[in-house]
Amino acid sequence: MIYLTLSAVISYLIGSISSAVIISKVFYGTDIRNTGSGNAGATNTLRTFGKKAGAAVFLFDFSKGLICTLAAKYLVNSLNAPYECVLIAGFFVQLGHVFPVFFKFKGGKGVATAAGAAFAIMPTAAIALLGLFAVITAVTKTVSLASGICAAVYPLLALLWSGSNASANFVFAASCAVMIAVKHAPNFARLLDGEEKKISFKRKNE
Repeated sequence: MIYLTLSAVISYLIGSISSAVIISKVFYGTDIRNTGSGNAGATNTLRTFGKKAGAAVFLFDFSKGLICTLAAKYLVNSLNAPYECVLIAGFFVQLGHVFPVFFKFKGGKGVATAAGAAFAIMPTAAIALLGLFAVITAVTKTVSLASGICAAVYPLLALLWSGSNASANFVFAASCAVMIAVKHAPNFARLLDGEEKKISFKRKNE
């Protein structure tokens, strides 16, 4: 029980470190949540501040998910902690990113952090999803569409490619996918109305 609790609490706190908010305040003198779409994530950072800032936010958020789940895997492999610690860490680091305790519970949408966690837990599925995400984004220039499709596919890949952990991984992936879908609900509504913004790799003032 102590390992499960530690995995949840520590992962949530690490997830709550919002790189988008920190970078926007330190380097640009503004809070990313007050600009663009108001989302504290890589896409809004890219649109608002450019490629370098967007890449930095993505890498940091991806790393949060990766590091927390790898640490939980260490507990499982070295200290005989239950496998569920890994899934708890993956879920709670994403939860912290979406609802960060350090930033008034207003964070990002969790895609990059979920991807990092998936890479540690189900690397084959994660690589397939990252490839799918890249293709859809490249073709449609619509990040929310790519995020929604990948979230829908994620639980299926977890079920098919997880071996003896298929059931547990499916529940985990479905929970993460639901969180992503809920946070993207406004984006999906704009997609249906044909009003969703497309991604650009240049700032408007460049």
